[in-house]
Amino acid sequence: MKMTQKELSHLVFLSEVVLTGKKKSLMEETLQCLLYIVKSLEEVDLPETVIDQIECLMATIESDLRDENERMQEIRGHLDWTQKRRRNPPDVDRL
Repeated sequence: MKMTQKELSHLVFLSEVVLTGKKKSLMEETLQCLLYIVKSLEEVDLPETVIDQIECLMATIESDLRDENERMQEIRGHLDWTQKRRRNPPDVDRL
């Protein structure tokens, strides 16, 4: 089944409304629609300027996700250390 240019244009319009209007409650649905389209493509011919913008956005996403992952690992490490300390309190008599 093919989506027509009219249907694709409408999806672009809806996506722009959600993005510019910061409609967070609809972000997941919007991303899901766009993800379905992207996953159905083997390749796409885009202007160089669009590719540059996409690469920049992807770099930002990757960086943010990497930073978030590192923070989560730090938090887990701290929680693990705290839990071990609670299970094995220091020997007060030796202090």
